[in-house]
Amino acid sequence: MKEIVKNIRLIYLNLVIVSTVIICFEIISTRISSVIFVNNYAFIILSLAILGLGCGGIFTYLKYKSQNQDEHIKLIPIVILLLGFSLLLFTLSVTNLGIAKEPYFYFLLLFIPFFIAGIFYSLVFKTFASSSFSIYAADLTGAALGSIGSILAINLLGGINSILLLSIIIFLSALTFQIKKQNKYLILFFYIFLFVSMFTILIQGSRSLLGKIPIGNYPEKDFHHTYQNPDITSQIVDSRWSIHGRSDLVEYSHQDLIKSIFIDGAAGSPMYKFSADRNRLNQMIYNILIRFSTSIPFLWLENYEKNNMLVLGPGGGREVLIGLLVGIEEITGVEVNPDFVDIVKDYSFFNGGIYTDFPNVSIEIQEGRHYIKRTENNYDLIVMALPSTEQLQNIDNFAASENFLITVEAIKDYLDILTYEGQLIFTLHNNWELMRLLVSVFYAFEDLGINRTQALNHFIIIEDEGIPTIVIKKQPYSKTEVSVIKKKISDFPEGLPEISFLPYQKNNYKNSNINKFLLQFKSPNFNLENLIASYKYDISPSFDDSPYFYKIRRGIPQYLIRLFIGVLVFVIILVLWPYYHVSKKIKINDLRTIQLSLMIFSAIGAGFMIIEIALFQKFILYLGSPTVSLAILLCSLLTGMGLGSYFGKSILQNNILKKIQTACLLIILLGILFYTFIPALFDMLLAYHLIYRVVISILVLIPLGFFLGIPFPTAIQLLDKNNLKKYIPWMYGINGVMTVLGSVLAAIISMVSGFTTGFFVGLGFYLFILVFLHLKRKYVSI
Repeated sequence: MKEIVKNIRLIYLNLVIVSTVIICFEIISTRISSVIFVNNYAFIILSLAILGLGCGGIFTYLKYKSQNQDEHIKLIPIVILLLGFSLLLFTLSVTNLGIAKEPYFYFLLLFIPFFIAGIFYSLVFKTFASSSFSIYAADLTGAALGSIGSILAINLLGGINSILLLSIIIFLSALTFQIKKQNKYLILFFYIFLFVSMFTILIQGSRSLLGKIPIGNYPEKDFHHTYQNPDITSQIVDSRWSIHGRSDLVEYSHQDLIKSIFIDGAAGSPMYKFSADRNRLNQMIYNILIRFSTSIPFLWLENYEKNNMLVLGPGGGREVLIGLLVGIEEITGVEVNPDFVDIVKDYSFFNGGIYTDFPNVSIEIQEGRHYIKRTENNYDLIVMALPSTEQLQNIDNFAASENFLITVEAIKDYLDILTYEGQLIFTLHNNWELMRLLVSVFYAFEDLGINRTQALNHFIIIEDEGIPTIVIKKQPYSKTEVSVIKKKISDFPEGLPEISFLPYQKNNYKNSNINKFLLQFKSPNFNLENLIASYKYDISPSFDDSPYFYKIRRGIPQYLIRLFIGVLVFVIILVLWPYYHVSKKIKINDLRTIQLSLMIFSAIGAGFMIIEIALFQKFILYLGSPTVSLAILLCSLLTGMGLGSYFGKSILQNNILKKIQTACLLIILLGILFYTFIPALFDMLLAYHLIYRVVISILVLIPLGFFLGIPFPTAIQLLDKNNLKKYIPWMYGINGVMTVLGSVLAAIISMVSGFTTGFFVGLGFYLFILVFLHLKRKYVSI
């Protein structure tokens, strides 16, 4: 008895450690994947890799059919040791072996740790099935710690050093099983070696011990395509890791006037050499700046329009520098990535201290929409140039590339904080983005009571090749204002980007696709919705509930459809193939229990993941940071689930199915209450400090998490009580694979119908469990 108690305590400890490491590895590998690959590749690779958890469970079911607890306990430290080596192999391959840039090899490197972890989890749940509630609570406790630990690790140590540290922690975990064994001096040597290695990594910080992670050579990676001349070489002179990604400062061999800051090799932002004297700007830099389409609206501003300016995503400071040069009195920049800000501040000797040495410039580190919602200031200008989320900018790899900065609701928020004469200046990547933004602006104005024909008098468009800019005025331009602007334009030097659209021009419009599109609004028979439905690209308005502004193709992306079909086929095989063999061997009552368990574990896996992703979307705007949102969401939900799992064993002890039904019913009711009342509560609390909002978030999420934590261990009890615990690894595998299917389904639903629909689809899986159990309970012994 004492030996069993000792073993279970050791299992609890190692389960917490392994779960902490695995969730850390999942989040950190998301950031590493974003450096090497572009969004689509990274999403597919990560989704398939996490299938490894489910595959590990299926492998355990097929390979380890023995019911001998001692054999399983002896096997567990070996599995943990293999997990440590797999993490070590990943770090070596990504940095030194040069094979990580190949998607198939990288997928294999990611798959192996998750596969081994799946073996570990399924062995533990099978061996200690009678303690499933406490086991699951330990698992969730580790996952909650990992959701916070991953952020701390990558901020302090960077990507590679963080995973090196994780591998050492796993090795230490495996050694805990050897404390009472012989050869204590050898064990002591390993402990000393591992602790010294850990100390070395901590001292090293974010300076990688094994080398840099290479940036994949894809068209979307601006790092490789800033200059087309192959003789021009680039060099990374500063790299900084955070949960937002890897920020690299790059300089070029042919000039020393401009450096670029990249996030994961993309979304390049220039930083210009500046002496801090506005009257001594280098002529070449002046020529570059004045030919950038964002600069053109500044050239026609009157003095009363230069009181203040808000720059969303200032990056390397180009728009801030433009504001300083034209005499904007107060400039505020809001940047979500603190590494960009720190790099610009640290290189003040190069950029003239545009973030540090000008008293009229202040930089806030916040998410842009959140700042807009909380600020009490009004601005003459709001500027956003080349916003980019082509990479996995969110730390939850399943969140894809939502952008809350260019939605209908966002545009209304911007207009709300403009002064009476205020203007928005948006610079985009191409004319398709400009057209989609225009559609969103039309919808925003319509919500504000301005019809689409009237809205045309609020626009000025600079249709520069490759980087168009649109100016949106809160009030319509008057004919006098347009005349003054035209006069100033006539005095511009030659070679500047052309103004292609001005209000009140009868027939004097540039022949362009954008102008053809806008002029249709003057026709009484024009129907925008018909154009949106028939246009070859997706130009539908982007909303907060489905903020995929950069989704070019209409409908669901092909890679998501293929991924969904592939995972679905895989799930069907993993269910039907073992089920076919099992159905021939067991009694009808046991088979019905297996059928019930398959439905429960499948629905739990998909339902929970869909709910989590929908909740994440809600919390980004409320908490103001993807980093904080995911950390609070995961930590609160997982903590609540851990509490639910631990205390759930005392609820309705004599009726397993009723316990699952009760939990599912309460999940549904709490979910409905959440989506009904919480948005209004969040809006009311936006003005309060982050600490208060975090506390409210935790208080809201833990009750939902409490009941989400009950069905899984209860379903394991269902198998254990019916002497079917040998099928637990199979069920664990199905649950793991269904979480991946749920994540892909959540992305698809959010693109088609929005996150709100996705949330209720997630609740629908728990409703399915509730109804299915009600119909089948009389056929199952409990």
